[in-house]
Amino acid sequence: MRYDAGHKQLTRERVLHEAAKALRQRGPDGIGVADLMAKAGMTHGGFYAHFKSKDDLVAQAIPVMFADRAELLRACMEGVEPAEGLARYVDRYLSALHRERRDRGCPLAALSGDVARLPAPARRRFEAGVSGMIAAIADVLRELGRPQPGQLAASVVAEMVGALTLARAVPGGALAEEILDAARRQVRRRAGLPEA
Repeated sequence: MRYDAGHKQLTRERVLHEAAKALRQRGPDGIGVADLMAKAGMTHGGFYAHFKSKDDLVAQAIPVMFADRAELLRACMEGVEPAEGLARYVDRYLSALHRERRDRGCPLAALSGDVARLPAPARRRFEAGVSGMIAAIADVLRELGRPQPGQLAASVVAEMVGALTLARAVPGGALAEEILDAARRQVRRRAGLPEA
């Protein structure tokens, strides 16, 4: 049976979303093409109709992960003052729920340790995602009149990613919460956001 281009695009998107979930949860080495295709409701043989290789799939799934994060920032900013919207984003990023939900979380915390070993196309897409995330936060900080918004945004992103990564790495809930709480307070203070 032949499918139209629209069906092929929908199938490709379904595979990319499953791949993005798997990348966040298990990293690039934890992705099995057969398992991934089964979760997307396809056969292993159908993979090559959409992607040249597993490396190609990983590279193409990275922008999907960053698009999810950009959508979260947009949702947090919607209908509120910039300071409140950015504070919402910081709180959601540095939350226990984000710590627990690796499969839906930030690609920075999920992939930073793996990216240096990935092929160049994946690294370039990751770099574009990092730049986009920093730029989006810098835009809000600029709107708030903060000095050096680009540098502040880069620092804020680095602190949030580092805090989330550490909170996921420690086995105990109390220390993880302490790390997230401290980072949340410090990021809000440095960005000039209202205290929680």
